[in-house]
Amino acid sequence: MRRLGAAALILPMGDHLIAPVLTLLLAPALMWNVFGPGAIAAVAFFVVLGVYQLVWIGILLKSKNMLLLALGVPGNLVSIVIYFVSLSGVTILGVPPQNGGIFALIIKALEAVFVLASIDALGRVS
Repeated sequence: MRRLGAAALILPMGDHLIAPVLTLLLAPALMWNVFGPGAIAAVAFFVVLGVYQLVWIGILLKSKNMLLLALGVPGNLVSIVIYFVSLSGVTILGVPPQNGGIFALIIKALEAVFVLASIDALGRVS
């Protein structure tokens, strides 16, 4: 289950970490069109989230520390909540209102798989 959860988080991590940085570097006009004046804040949010998720892939695969495993659950739940709140037209933590889309829903579903795998791992550690 740990491997499934870690594998599920690879695509969201790449989407949050690699995509915004490459877009900002290679096509900054696109980033400004998508995020407007909040482009830098949005990129910063996504990079922090991507690094967080990268760290938690390793923790889920290797750690037996309940505290570390437990910290991965709320962080990824917050990512899911922020996305759905931003769908309502609210800018939250640098994430401007989102339009939704199938890819974004797949990303959130994969984050949910990670959360469930983390909860399962917590149950097995205790």
